[in-house]
Amino acid sequence: MTDRQTPHKNTKEKKPRFNSLARFRIVTIFMLLLMMLILFKLFYVMLVEGEQWRKIAARLNPPELVMVNPIRGSIYDDDNRLIAVTAPYYRLYFDFRAPSFTQIPKDSMNRMLDSLATLISNKYAESVHPVSKQDLLKQWKKGISKKSRYWPVYKYNVSYLELKEMRDCFPLAPHRRNTRSVPSPFSRIITQEEQSSRMNPFGSLAMRTIGRVYGDKTDGLSHARNGIELAYDSLLRGQTGQAIRTYTGGKRNINTVQEPVRGADVYSTINMDVQSVVENVLRQRLTDVDAGSGTCVLMEVETGKILAISNLGKTGPGKYAETLNYALQDMSEPGSTFKTASMMVALDDGVVHPDDIIDVGNGLWQVAGRTVRDHNAHRGGYGKITVAQTIHYSSNVGVAKIIQQHYAHKPDDYVQKIRNLGFGLDLKLEIEGYEKALIRKRSDNPNRWYGTTLPWMSYGYETQVPPIYTLAFYNAIANNGQYMRPYFVNKVVDAEGNTVIENKPTILIEAICKPETLGIIRQMLYDVVWKGTGKPVQSEVVSISGKTGTAQLAGSGGAGYRGAGGTRYQVSFCGYFPSEKPKYSCIAVVREPNPSKEYPGGGNVTGPIVRDIAEHMVALERPMPLDSLGLKGAVPKLPKKVAHGNNDEIQQVFAAVKLPYAVNEKDQDKKWVAVTARDNRMELQALPLYNDKVIPNVVGMAPADAVYLLLRRGVKPRLIGHGNVISQQPSAGTPVKAGMQVILRLENVEEPKETNAKKS
Repeated sequence: MTDRQTPHKNTKEKKPRFNSLARFRIVTIFMLLLMMLILFKLFYVMLVEGEQWRKIAARLNPPELVMVNPIRGSIYDDDNRLIAVTAPYYRLYFDFRAPSFTQIPKDSMNRMLDSLATLISNKYAESVHPVSKQDLLKQWKKGISKKSRYWPVYKYNVSYLELKEMRDCFPLAPHRRNTRSVPSPFSRIITQEEQSSRMNPFGSLAMRTIGRVYGDKTDGLSHARNGIELAYDSLLRGQTGQAIRTYTGGKRNINTVQEPVRGADVYSTINMDVQSVVENVLRQRLTDVDAGSGTCVLMEVETGKILAISNLGKTGPGKYAETLNYALQDMSEPGSTFKTASMMVALDDGVVHPDDIIDVGNGLWQVAGRTVRDHNAHRGGYGKITVAQTIHYSSNVGVAKIIQQHYAHKPDDYVQKIRNLGFGLDLKLEIEGYEKALIRKRSDNPNRWYGTTLPWMSYGYETQVPPIYTLAFYNAIANNGQYMRPYFVNKVVDAEGNTVIENKPTILIEAICKPETLGIIRQMLYDVVWKGTGKPVQSEVVSISGKTGTAQLAGSGGAGYRGAGGTRYQVSFCGYFPSEKPKYSCIAVVREPNPSKEYPGGGNVTGPIVRDIAEHMVALERPMPLDSLGLKGAVPKLPKKVAHGNNDEIQQVFAAVKLPYAVNEKDQDKKWVAVTARDNRMELQALPLYNDKVIPNVVGMAPADAVYLLLRRGVKPRLIGHGNVISQQPSAGTPVKAGMQVILRLENVEEPKETNAKKS
């Protein structure tokens, strides 16, 4: 039994092994066939269908996370007028791989391209960037041959209104089907990209101080180059947002995920009316004396606010532009304006008195083997004069003798007292790149302290003082001894209207000298203008006190003061007005005036600059008396037309010329009014300006007021003609849109002339 059962057991054990092996073979064969099929399909797609799929892939773009650029904050002057603002513009591009491009028949496409080229060439024929139809078509054909997705339609900026006008014309205009408007297929191959540019409504006025902004935005943010723009760049530029950019149906779509944060607004101390006066006066004087460069700064005495600052460098014959910020960065020897500081130290120490006699002899004085020279040495010098007269006549010998006699044995004591007058301070100005005054002590480097250092330093050599430091010192004299920190910005306000920075007047030194010393110095500076070297500064309109300055410029590379090109000069005048109760301080510095045009002296070259500015300031603040207009006793005739505008300013003008007017009580506090002549008076009524999200009514306004209101709402005005605004497009009440441009037509509306009933 056992022998017969053994084979039976072996047979049962082998059968499962046979079935498992068979199944394995079947699965292996199936997998091999599947792999062969996959490889076949893969090669088929690559070799046979590859071109077709590559074309499809080229038309597809995956969703992309992109940055949304914020609007850079604006900069205002002290009268809340825009002086730097970001305006939107557009760049247009062809997408020559968009589905619409291949779907439009070739003949139709060529006809549409031809029409677009005609439209653009005609539109910009008289612009600063004209382009011919032939050049456009030639450029576009290059883009077609390259199958570019990003080919420029027009290489330059396009405003919102210009873009809208183009989209209303063939071939971009939508078609009408029954009652529906259907987008033009051609418009689908053009994409628009919104960008922005920085505008300065007042042109080059104070440009170096306001600053400039770089054009590129690699990180989505605008970046400043200099000036106030750079000082407050982190606040002005705002914060970027985020958006998802998709590409569907041949069009780019952007869905905002995170809104950008608009930059903060900066309110400066600069007054553009005053700035215009300062720059025009400086420019004219530089032209008259054919100077190399010049700077002028006007400061409010009590506060230290910089009301105007102009820095002009020569760019060509008779041409000047804002180049370097000389007022803050020019490390030059100030010359005789520094004598006032030396005299203040000596008077405060009691080593001299104003009536003491100083013998300056023939104007030449030998010290340490060198000669100190007065400007009138060739005429025999001043001889014996008082201490006060050394300032009146700007005697180098007189001041040098005083300082050398009393401080030669303790020069560091003298230098420290000079530094204590403000020349040793860090003014911490907002403008990047400003320099600090450098008045060195003997102990700083004994090897570079010579027998001539102290006497030369006493009258403005051996020092390096930017003009802003000299002005701050003279401003302290005008301000009863209080040394104020100069500043350029009143406040910074964020996008929510919150004040994030507010600058207040800051006293850096409570008293720069004793009260009796201050009184003596102020009398000396008054006498400089009326008895001494500052006589060209005299004015019949306003009393001015100050000090003239003349310094030779050292040549480069150790050439000394008399280089190969002859002696070069820097002349200046620094002072304040009115003398009795100072309100403004001012410094004017001119480098390298042409001696053949005018003798290079501080009084006759720069004195008239300060005088003219002072007289302009009086005119701006004090309305001209009616008598001076030849209208005494006359009843002013009502004008037929007066520009609408600022309520306060219009009332001030009417009051100054004694023009009868009336304003409704409810409109008294309104900022903008319309003016109408009725019966025997002018009537002022509030203008409906709506809110900041709609276009205001500016018809009837002067261009300056109209531009101000429009820029405040972020739209770009375009002026056509001259005179007041007679029409605007779009009309008042239109919602403000990004990039919107408003066309203002200007015209001078003349009053009808009276005609006689009879003809002779």
